[in-house]
Amino acid sequence: MYVAARPDEDLQPKKPGTTRFVCMSDTHSKIDFQFVIPDGDVFVHAGDLTRRSSIQEFKETIAWLGALPHRLKIVTGGNHDHILDERFGYIEEKQYVLSRMQQANITYLEHESYLLPPDLGGYKMFVSPYAPIHLGGAFMPRNLQPYWEKIPSDTQVLVTHTPPYGYQDRIIRGNRHVGCPHLRAKIDQIRPKVSIFGHIHESHGVAFSEHTLFVNASACNARYRANQPPIVFDL
Repeated sequence: MYVAARPDEDLQPKKPGTTRFVCMSDTHSKIDFQFVIPDGDVFVHAGDLTRRSSIQEFKETIAWLGALPHRLKIVTGGNHDHILDERFGYIEEKQYVLSRMQQANITYLEHESYLLPPDLGGYKMFVSPYAPIHLGGAFMPRNLQPYWEKIPSDTQVLVTHTPPYGYQDRIIRGNRHVGCPHLRAKIDQIRPKVSIFGHIHESHGVAFSEHTLFVNASACNARYRANQPPIVFDL
């Protein structure tokens, strides 16, 4: 597996027969970046499309996503995206946002599986917006364990807003891990090839276990400055 944690500095050409994933998260309505977003086969956004969950933020973000050249664009929500969490009651607003996404050829997934086409490797993905309660927000139920139990055991590319505990999940304040231990247990059990997430801005980067690549693709840093480039990997 080829991984480029700093594609703005050194990005190798994609080898024939591989699928290139370009990963971002936590853009928080930013649409202008000082770095180049590399082309690829699958663009993944792991949540927090907006900062205040306004319709205008969604419109601008969807227009930006729709203009990207990637063949598939897969996104989910995050704790800032209250309109997308039906528990907050924004049903009509959510349907409007989803309609705009569909028109822009963006695939929105909310705690569900997605199978890539055969010519893109046929990889089985599972995409979820949920995260442990941390500063509050959308998609933050009190007990996440039942949610993660629904992740199929044959998932190869896992996309969640939250990190799993212990991987790219350390916050500056208190220098502690804040990822989800129940998600970590599920990953240890099913061993996906890749785990993509965001949420913890200051832990942007990659890590490896024996079986899994972990990607924190947060674009914004701890001060909400969108200066952290996408992370690219080829399967």
